Amino acid sequence: MKRILSVQELKQSPWPDRFTETFGENLVSAFLYGDCLEEGFSALERPWTVAFILKDASATEVDKLKSWSKKALREGVEFSYIFSSAEILSNLETFPLEFLEMSCRNQVLCGIAPLEGFCPNREALAAQCLREWNAFLFRRRLDAKPNATDYLQELSPLLSGVYYLKCGSYPENRRQVIDAFPELSTAKKLLDALQNTITKICTCPQQS
Repeated sequence: MKRILSVQELKQSPWPDRFTETFGENLVSAFLYGDCLEEGFSALERPWTVAFILKDASATEVDKLKSWSKKALREGVEFSYIFSSAEILSNLETFPLEFLEMSCRNQVLCGIAPLEGFCPNREALAAQCLREWNAFLFRRRLDAKPNATDYLQELSPLLSGVYYLKCGSYPENRRQVIDAFPELSTAKKLLDALQNTITKICTCPQQS
């Protein structure tokens, strides 16, 4: 079965209608989100990730997607997050980094734009950025020869959040982040530079 190779191809495929038919009036939004919208993404190597916002995200509703999962994977499409509107509202200060990315970097397949106009609480965003950074350091303790390019790619959502704290807007691409933090443009002592940049901005988010 042929893989879907572009955003436009996915939008023109049967998938948007399938999502609408599957969830009916319960569907708020189905949209592309995450690594598949980053620079350098290859649909031949990795799947398009589709997230959903539903009015009701109960197990019964979520299970409706299972019948499409295998077909989706064969075409290079993967289902990721499924939120209810109420879950988003109750977790705005728990996951502001994820919700900021969903709001600012998405491609809507059907329904409305997710979290349009979302402005995160700066202190909550800074706290999550620090948590994500510490979790990254914990995962990377065993890396004998860290690859700077891979690090920056993995940390792209986190650094976009740090950029937002510094500049008040979400970056259009990874190049814009590097331009704002030139100390990250070299592989030498990259982790030290990241530590200094993230700690400085996230410990005083109201002054950034």
